[in-house]
Amino acid sequence: MHSPKSIFLAAFPLLSAVAAECGSRYPVFTLEPINLSSYYTYTTPSASGPKEGHISFSLKSDQFGYVTECAGTTVMPLGQFYGFQIFECANSKPWEKSSFSFDSYSKAITVNTTWTCGGDVVYSTSVSGTTNLECETNTWQNPDWQSGELYSNTSTTCAPGALVIRA
Repeated sequence: MHSPKSIFLAAFPLLSAVAAECGSRYPVFTLEPINLSSYYTYTTPSASGPKEGHISFSLKSDQFGYVTECAGTTVMPLGQFYGFQIFECANSKPWEKSSFSFDSYSKAITVNTTWTCGGDVVYSTSVSGTTNLECETNTWQNPDWQSGELYSNTSTTCAPGALVIRA
C-alpha cells in the first residue's frame, strides 16, 4: 500500500511535464491587425443621435495553439469604449475562452484567456498593454442647418495597428 505522500511525489513529474508542454513561462500575446473606428451624429446642435464604435483584432499566443478573432461594438456616448465593457472573442472550443476590454481614452487593451493543456489542467492569464494607433478624425457640419436635418457627423478611423504584450 502506498502512502498519500508517495502517490503525490510519483505524480509530480507528470504534472511538471505537462506544464512544460503548455507554452512559455512568460507568454507573449500578439494582437493584429487592430482595427478601430467610430462615428457619432448630432441631429441638432444639442441633441446626440446615432453613435457607434468598432474594434477588432486577431489574438494569438505562444500559450495555446490557435488564433481567435476578437471584436467589440459600443454605443456609448461619442462611440467611445470604456474599460468596464467586456467583449467575448470567437473561441474555437468550449473550454477555451478569451475576452477583452478596451478604453478609448487610455488606449489600454486588457486580454483575459482561459484554456486547458494536458487534460484537466486549466490555465488563466490576464494581460494588458497600450496601443499606439494612428487615427484620423473628420467632422462634417451642416452650414445651413434647419430643424429636421442632420447637424453634424464625426467619424474616426485608425490605421491598422499591432500590439505585442509580454506577460
